[in-house]
Amino acid sequence: MSAPDTNLKKQTWRHRGPLVGMALAVILAVAFLGWLLVRMLVVEPEQPTQAPAAQTESDTGIPAEGTITGPANEPEDAPQIIDEPSAPAD
Repeated sequence: MSAPDTNLKKQTWRHRGPLVGMALAVILAVAFLGWLLVRMLVVEPEQPTQAPAAQTESDTGIPAEGTITGPANEPEDAPQIIDEPSAPAD
């Protein structure tokens, strides 16, 4: 079966907007992929790093009794040791 009423000029006019939109979408996608490839392939110069501070014996010893918590940048699920208060003696 063929279309009963084909008017090429009318169909050309009706399809112009969607075709322009699809062409713009393809151009935008190619531009984005090009930008992404450039970002991935360009190597930024490394920043000079400082040597870590030397550890002393006091930094590596066994911790004293009491409350011990990690540094402020540790996640909340990091292990922590907290002493429970003892019951008062009678």
